[in-house]
Amino acid sequence: MKTFFLALLMPLLAFSTAMAAGDEEAIQTRLDEFVAAWNHHDAKAMAAIWAPDGDLINPFGRVAKGRPEVEKLFIDEHASFMKGTTYKVTSSSVRVLGSEAAVLDFDAEITGMKAPDGSDRPAFEHHVTIVMVKKDGAWWFVAARPVGYLPTPGESES
Repeated sequence: MKTFFLALLMPLLAFSTAMAAGDEEAIQTRLDEFVAAWNHHDAKAMAAIWAPDGDLINPFGRVAKGRPEVEKLFIDEHASFMKGTTYKVTSSSVRVLGSEAAVLDFDAEITGMKAPDGSDRPAFEHHVTIVMVKKDGAWWFVAARPVGYLPTPGESES
């Protein structure tokens, strides 16, 4: 009897693992789509990855609720201090939370930012945590929280 249940359970575990791997790949593809859209400075394509009711709080404290506001935030940024920048993901991980939710974490850097006087700013290294949902077979950004790295208090800022 124990062998019978194990025989039933093994294919279910294999299917679940394969499903999670497929979901992780699909989520990584969504992240790649975002990076490509950023590097083409296509605010509409960047925002299109958000769920219609998704939100974003950028590292500078600006809040955008809903896809239209997210798009407006990207339009504003890419018309000013993010104009001409390049986005690069340096590491990423996915935690699938069942069949319809996941958390995407990644480190990234933005290069090419300019100061108000036109001088080059150093690369902006940051971390992003995104809650994602799967709807109609696609993964969507629901809540994105990029944060900038700060030096530990008391340590040298060199």
